[in-house]
Amino acid sequence: MDLKSFFNHFLEENELVRAGLMSDESFDSLGALAEFKTASITDQDILTEVAENISMGEAVLVRDLVDIEPADNLHHIDYDVSKYAALIDYQYILEEGGGTGVIHHDIVMAIDAALKDTGVLPDVDMFIHRDENFNPRDISRLEEIYRGPIYWLYNNLTWRELQAMLRRLGSETEGNQKDDYLRHITSLVTSPEFLAEILLHIGDEEFRIIRDNVEKDYNVYEAKSRWEEARSLGLIVKVHAHYFVMHQKVLETLKTVNFDAVNRNRRPQGADKPARGDFNAYALMFEVMETHEPVWREVQVPTGLNFYELHLIIREVMGWRGSSPSRFTADGFTIYESLLLMNEAKADSGEPGGLVASFTQADALLERAGEVYYQYESVDGYVVKISMADRINIDYQVPAIRDYGGPVPIENVGGPKGLERTLAILGDRRHPDYVRTFEKVRMMNYRERYPMTAINNRLEKQFAKSHPVTEFNV
Repeated sequence: MDLKSFFNHFLEENELVRAGLMSDESFDSLGALAEFKTASITDQDILTEVAENISMGEAVLVRDLVDIEPADNLHHIDYDVSKYAALIDYQYILEEGGGTGVIHHDIVMAIDAALKDTGVLPDVDMFIHRDENFNPRDISRLEEIYRGPIYWLYNNLTWRELQAMLRRLGSETEGNQKDDYLRHITSLVTSPEFLAEILLHIGDEEFRIIRDNVEKDYNVYEAKSRWEEARSLGLIVKVHAHYFVMHQKVLETLKTVNFDAVNRNRRPQGADKPARGDFNAYALMFEVMETHEPVWREVQVPTGLNFYELHLIIREVMGWRGSSPSRFTADGFTIYESLLLMNEAKADSGEPGGLVASFTQADALLERAGEVYYQYESVDGYVVKISMADRINIDYQVPAIRDYGGPVPIENVGGPKGLERTLAILGDRRHPDYVRTFEKVRMMNYRERYPMTAINNRLEKQFAKSHPVTEFNV
């Protein structure tokens, strides 16, 4: 369907009223309005006006649709004034019926070009893909990224990363969509007062280097472990496997900060603090399957761990204290928690096979399979999906929780279904079974608030060893 046919087909009588409100023109027929709307997508003044008035959510829609070329040139989307108010008011999204709207691909292309011309959308991708050929001599390519629209640089972060960042910053958004988080984060990191507060929480060396780089107008940082704190606080953003960048607006705002005054207020760092290293690690996502609400923990795990160590980490971060056996499965392999369990499985099946967790390194299987499943064979039958979120560098070679969501998956309550019932009871102090249920789950180490700091301290003590942890020396 061509553009004129699109307007002729989908414009309705009520659109004449809307057109009178949005334009200085007057239209006596739908045909006249269709002619005007068809011509409007080549009118740079009109397109610039549209680009300046649409919301970031509408810009995201345009960016998502521009590379999709439907056979009939029509994109079918929600007809939702709360999400696409400007595009509906400008009569570029028209009502199709049944709560569905439609927009022509030519309109998407025209608005996309206008958004790029006005700087709302970036002209280039805001990251360098891991598989793309990129050498140190190509550093100048990053300038297009750190000078591009700040919203799209921080859009490289996931919703969970943005949520964790705001939690670190002690700030909350009014909304709960990714767009709300992005607008809030980008307003914070371009506020001199807030940047002065952030600078109080980074290390002495990081503070000194950032100060020097701001004076030198230098925006690029190597993706080393020393910058994890600055990254987690939003000062810099990862754009390549080996590089972080500081957006130009953040750098310009830092120029207005009194670094001397900030330095006088910084806490002196203890001389006895262990020296930091620079260790390779994975950011792993642990997700409990089939729960009524998402239950997940994002954990940094040093490379080189065996599956028995991974088993101990999962038990700790999930708060499980039972002694029920467990096993991992991935890519056709089964890895048993202990040698005894593997031998018992062989005896039951009469077939050889399987690996022992203590003797099997996790890295290769994680890299190859992408996802590994951990089956906790208690009466609950919880299953944890383990997936790789990122490859990172860490300062200390110990596991630690980076972020979390959802309740504690309580043991001995009947698995995911029982967890839902149990939490419903615990949420109602007047429930007749509340006291009995509360006493039961407290015996299973349940805590109403997730004890992230305490768990990280226990993980540090357990893994601060110079040798691998196995079932034979734990």
